[in-house]
Amino acid sequence: MAKKKKAEARGRLHEAIHNVAVWFAYVGGAIVAAIGIMSVVSIVGRALWAKPIRGDFELVEIGIAVAGSLFLAYCQLTAGNIFVDIFTIRASEKSKALMDKFGALLVGAMFLLVGWRASIGMVEIRHNGETSMLMGFPIWVGYVCVLPGIALAAITAIAQAFGLIGVSERVSHE
Repeated sequence: MAKKKKAEARGRLHEAIHNVAVWFAYVGGAIVAAIGIMSVVSIVGRALWAKPIRGDFELVEIGIAVAGSLFLAYCQLTAGNIFVDIFTIRASEKSKALMDKFGALLVGAMFLLVGWRASIGMVEIRHNGETSMLMGFPIWVGYVCVLPGIALAAITAIAQAFGLIGVSERVSHE
């Protein structure tokens, strides 16, 4: 009975993390699409009327950083990272599972480290009042926007490392 409850809890946790990761990825995709549209408008404006969107490259830099962070958890959850299995091709399934968990732990620790450093950078940049060159956009806002994606990726990897969740199947849209 305890195993069944544990499996149900594991399934609910996996589903919850999966759902949030999917929504983060959708938001990241929407950001990339918006940046693409903005870039087209800016390029056409520059070519036809010598009127590009002021600071378009600043928006691209910040937007892509935010979008990229929002894709991290889904990529981790669906094993979308690069795997080099030349050394493990003949290893047992148990050994591979153990190495996958250890790898997930290392990735989770890396995400925590990146999140910690991004938080410190955000506080320092906000304190210094740093803004983008052309638009005067407060840089710290971009840092705040990448933190949720990094945090979810860390939670995902650490949950995988401790066997609390597994790897989701990627949906094929063929």
